[in-house]
Amino acid sequence: MKNEQAFTLIELLVVVLIIGILASIAVPQYQKAVIKARTVEAVTLLKSIVDAQEVYYLANGEYTTEISSLDVDINPSITRPAGTAPLFENKYSYKCTRSSCSGGVANNNYPSIEFTFIHNDNFPNRKWCVGSKSDMALKICKSMGIWDPNGYQHGPYYLLN
Repeated sequence: MKNEQAFTLIELLVVVLIIGILASIAVPQYQKAVIKARTVEAVTLLKSIVDAQEVYYLANGEYTTEISSLDVDINPSITRPAGTAPLFENKYSYKCTRSSCSGGVANNNYPSIEFTFIHNDNFPNRKWCVGSKSDMALKICKSMGIWDPNGYQHGPYYLLN
């Protein structure tokens, strides 16, 4: 009789079970890391837009609502007019009003980012991460800033550094 070595069905099931448990722990952490990385990227791009708004203000005496009129290199497909909802499910799109610029995603797991810049407002030059009703969005905002109980609108606002 040959000495055959092989895995039993029980051993294979145990290995599959262990892999399943590890995957159930790792996948949500990976998703959170991806969302946080995209949010940090949105903050960086929004900072560039706001800096361009300040240059526009110095040149024209007012802020613009058209990102295309700013001296910033941003793909027009990810901008939207003021007052409109986010364009994409898992990708930030940007808009500006005369008092702020913001980045948002049409997905509650992603936090919204808002920078205010009117100099005579009660909230000058603030940068907020706004969590939605999603636990993941709130956790990301908490990890990026400190809670602002004086946020100028309703909602969980976290001040960014």
